[in-house]
Amino acid sequence: MITALLRFYGFLPALEGWRSGSWAGGSWDNPKIAKIAKYLMCGSMLLYYPLEHMAYAGWQMPTLSKFTKNNANKISALSCVFWTTYIVGDFWSSCLKWKELKKKFNDLGQLLATKKRDDDKDGVTEVVQEQKSIAKSIRLVKIQLMRSLLFILPAVNWSLPNWATNPLLGEATVNGLMLIEAYTSVYQSLIGMKG
Repeated sequence: MITALLRFYGFLPALEGWRSGSWAGGSWDNPKIAKIAKYLMCGSMLLYYPLEHMAYAGWQMPTLSKFTKNNANKISALSCVFWTTYIVGDFWSSCLKWKELKKKFNDLGQLLATKKRDDDKDGVTEVVQEQKSIAKSIRLVKIQLMRSLLFILPAVNWSLPNWATNPLLGEATVNGLMLIEAYTSVYQSLIGMKG
Protein backbone atom coordinates (compact mmCIF):
# COMPACT_ATOMS: atom_id res chain seq x y z
CA MET A 1 0.00 0.00 0.00
CA ILE A 2 2.84 2.42 0.84
CA THR A 3 4.42 1.81 -2.58
CA ALA A 4 1.11 2.61 -4.27
CA LEU A 5 0.80 5.89 -2.37
CA LEU A 6 4.35 6.89 -3.33
CA ARG A 7 3.60 6.15 -6.98
CA PHE A 8 0.56 8.42 -6.85
CA TYR A 9 2.56 11.15 -5.16
CA GLY A 10 5.48 11.12 -7.62
CA PHE A 11 3.84 12.90 -10.55
CA LEU A 12 3.79 16.32 -8.88
CA PRO A 13 7.52 16.40 -7.99
CA ALA A 14 8.30 15.31 -11.57
CA LEU A 15 6.15 18.16 -12.90
CA GLU A 16 7.86 20.61 -10.54
CA GLY A 17 11.27 19.33 -11.68
CA TRP A 18 10.27 19.77 -15.31
CA ARG A 19 9.16 23.35 -14.71
CA SER A 20 11.95 24.50 -12.35
CA GLY A 21 14.93 22.40 -13.42
CA SER A 22 15.49 21.37 -9.79
CA TRP A 23 16.28 17.77 -10.68
CA ALA A 24 19.63 18.85 -12.08
CA GLY A 25 20.81 19.11 -8.48
CA GLY A 26 22.30 22.58 -8.49
CA SER A 27 23.95 24.72 -11.13
CA TRP A 28 26.48 23.10 -13.42
CA ASP A 29 28.84 24.41 -16.07
CA ASN A 30 27.80 21.66 -18.49
CA PRO A 31 24.33 22.55 -19.88
CA LYS A 32 23.72 18.90 -20.80
CA ILE A 33 23.16 18.07 -17.12
CA ALA A 34 20.10 20.35 -16.90
CA LYS A 35 18.75 19.09 -20.23
CA ILE A 36 19.14 15.44 -19.21
CA ALA A 37 17.43 16.16 -15.88
CA LYS A 38 14.53 17.92 -17.58
CA TYR A 39 13.91 15.87 -20.69
CA LEU A 40 15.09 12.36 -19.81
CA MET A 41 14.55 12.23 -16.08
CA CYS A 42 11.53 14.46 -15.41
CA GLY A 43 10.00 13.82 -18.82
CA SER A 44 10.15 10.06 -18.42
CA MET A 45 8.63 10.25 -14.93
CA LEU A 46 5.75 12.38 -16.25
CA LEU A 47 4.87 9.37 -18.41
CA TYR A 48 5.84 6.69 -15.88
CA TYR A 49 3.46 7.75 -13.12
CA PRO A 50 0.19 7.90 -15.12
CA LEU A 51 0.97 4.51 -16.66
CA GLU A 52 1.69 3.05 -13.23
CA HIS A 53 -1.63 4.47 -12.02
CA MET A 54 -3.40 2.72 -14.89
CA ALA A 55 -1.64 -0.58 -14.18
CA TYR A 56 -2.42 -0.29 -10.48
CA ALA A 57 -6.08 0.37 -11.26
CA GLY A 58 -6.13 -2.69 -13.51
CA TRP A 59 -4.72 -4.89 -10.74
CA GLN A 60 -6.64 -3.47 -7.79
CA MET A 61 -9.93 -2.41 -9.42
CA PRO A 62 -10.44 -4.79 -12.35
CA THR A 63 -14.12 -3.90 -12.69
CA LEU A 64 -13.28 -0.24 -13.28
CA SER A 65 -12.06 -0.74 -16.83
CA LYS A 66 -11.87 -3.84 -18.99
CA PHE A 67 -8.91 -2.34 -20.88
CA THR A 68 -6.76 -1.83 -17.79
CA LYS A 69 -7.81 -5.19 -16.35
CA ASN A 70 -6.69 -7.05 -19.48
CA ASN A 71 -3.56 -4.98 -20.07
CA ALA A 72 -2.31 -4.10 -16.57
CA ASN A 73 0.93 -6.08 -16.94
CA LYS A 74 1.65 -4.59 -20.38
CA ILE A 75 0.92 -1.07 -19.11
CA SER A 76 3.23 -1.69 -16.15
CA ALA A 77 5.96 -2.90 -18.54
CA LEU A 78 5.56 0.27 -20.61
CA SER A 79 5.80 2.40 -17.46
CA CYS A 80 9.04 0.60 -16.59
CA VAL A 81 10.43 1.51 -20.02
CA PHE A 82 10.12 5.12 -18.88
CA TRP A 83 11.65 4.26 -15.50
CA THR A 84 14.57 2.67 -17.35
CA THR A 85 14.90 5.88 -19.36
CA TYR A 86 15.04 7.81 -16.09
CA ILE A 87 17.80 5.52 -14.77
CA VAL A 88 19.86 5.94 -17.95
CA GLY A 89 19.45 9.72 -17.67
CA ASP A 90 20.44 9.67 -14.01
CA PHE A 91 23.53 7.59 -14.80
CA TRP A 92 24.51 9.88 -17.71
CA SER A 93 24.05 13.09 -15.73
CA SER A 94 25.94 11.60 -12.77
CA CYS A 95 28.87 10.78 -15.08
CA LEU A 96 28.88 14.37 -16.33
CA LYS A 97 28.69 15.71 -12.77
CA TRP A 98 31.59 13.48 -11.71
CA LYS A 99 33.70 14.74 -14.60
CA GLU A 100 32.94 18.37 -13.75
CA LEU A 101 33.58 17.90 -10.02
CA LYS A 102 36.83 16.07 -10.71
CA LYS A 103 38.04 18.98 -12.85
CA LYS A 104 37.12 21.47 -10.10
CA PHE A 105 38.91 19.31 -7.52
CA ASN A 106 42.06 19.17 -9.68
CA ASP A 107 41.92 22.92 -10.34
CA LEU A 108 41.71 23.50 -6.59
CA GLY A 109 44.74 21.24 -6.14
CA GLN A 110 46.74 23.52 -8.43
CA LEU A 111 45.44 26.59 -6.61
CA LEU A 112 46.39 25.00 -3.29
CA ALA A 113 49.94 24.42 -4.49
CA THR A 114 50.16 28.10 -5.47
CA LYS A 115 48.79 29.25 -2.10
CA LYS A 116 51.28 27.03 -0.25
CA ARG A 117 54.15 28.34 -2.37
CA ASP A 118 53.06 31.92 -1.61
CA ASP A 119 52.70 31.04 2.10
CA ASP A 120 49.05 32.20 2.11
CA LYS A 121 47.77 30.36 5.22
CA ASP A 122 44.22 31.76 5.08
CA GLY A 123 43.98 30.93 1.38
CA VAL A 124 45.26 27.39 2.02
CA THR A 125 42.58 26.79 4.67
CA GLU A 126 39.85 28.10 2.39
CA VAL A 127 40.96 25.95 -0.56
CA VAL A 128 41.28 22.83 1.62
CA GLN A 129 37.71 23.33 2.89
CA GLU A 130 36.44 23.72 -0.66
CA GLN A 131 38.34 20.59 -1.71
CA LYS A 132 36.71 18.64 1.14
CA SER A 133 33.28 19.81 0.02
CA ILE A 134 33.93 18.78 -3.57
CA ALA A 135 35.39 15.44 -2.46
CA LYS A 136 32.15 14.78 -0.56
CA SER A 137 30.11 15.69 -3.65
CA ILE A 138 32.21 13.32 -5.75
CA ARG A 139 31.61 10.54 -3.26
CA LEU A 140 27.84 11.15 -3.37
CA VAL A 141 27.86 11.13 -7.18
CA LYS A 142 29.78 7.83 -7.20
CA ILE A 143 27.19 6.33 -4.87
CA GLN A 144 24.43 7.59 -7.16
CA LEU A 145 26.15 5.88 -10.08
CA MET A 146 26.21 2.65 -8.07
CA ARG A 147 22.49 2.99 -7.35
CA SER A 148 21.75 3.43 -11.05
CA LEU A 149 23.75 0.31 -11.86
CA LEU A 150 21.83 -1.65 -9.21
CA PHE A 151 18.48 -0.42 -10.57
CA ILE A 152 19.10 -1.02 -14.27
CA LEU A 153 18.71 -4.82 -14.42
CA PRO A 154 15.43 -4.92 -12.45
CA ALA A 155 14.13 -2.02 -14.54
CA VAL A 156 14.96 -3.80 -17.80
CA ASN A 157 13.45 -7.02 -16.39
CA TRP A 158 10.16 -5.26 -15.56
CA SER A 159 10.17 -3.40 -18.91
CA LEU A 160 9.77 -6.59 -20.91
CA PRO A 161 6.23 -7.47 -22.00
CA ASN A 162 6.41 -10.93 -20.42
CA TRP A 163 7.95 -9.81 -17.11
CA ALA A 164 5.13 -11.38 -15.08
CA THR A 165 4.99 -14.75 -16.85
CA ASN A 166 8.54 -15.32 -18.11
CA PRO A 167 10.90 -12.85 -16.40
CA LEU A 168 14.44 -12.25 -17.59
CA LEU A 169 15.78 -12.39 -14.01
CA GLY A 170 14.79 -14.64 -11.15
CA GLU A 171 12.98 -13.25 -8.15
CA ALA A 172 15.98 -13.75 -5.87
CA THR A 173 18.24 -11.78 -8.23
CA VAL A 174 15.78 -8.90 -8.59
CA ASN A 175 15.08 -8.77 -4.86
CA GLY A 176 18.80 -8.98 -4.06
CA LEU A 177 19.66 -6.08 -6.38
CA MET A 178 16.80 -4.00 -4.99
CA LEU A 179 17.85 -4.77 -1.40
CA ILE A 180 21.45 -3.75 -2.07
CA GLU A 181 20.17 -0.57 -3.76
CA ALA A 182 18.04 0.21 -0.70
CA TYR A 183 21.04 -0.18 1.62
CA THR A 184 23.12 1.95 -0.74
CA SER A 185 20.43 4.63 -0.69
CA VAL A 186 20.42 4.70 3.12
CA TYR A 187 24.23 4.91 3.14
CA GLN A 188 24.10 7.78 0.63
CA SER A 189 21.58 9.62 2.82
CA LEU A 190 23.76 9.22 5.91
CA ILE A 191 26.81 10.54 4.09
CA GLY A 192 24.77 13.43 2.71
CA MET A 193 23.69 14.41 6.23
CA LYS A 194 27.23 14.57 7.58
CA GLY A 195 28.63 18.08 7.60
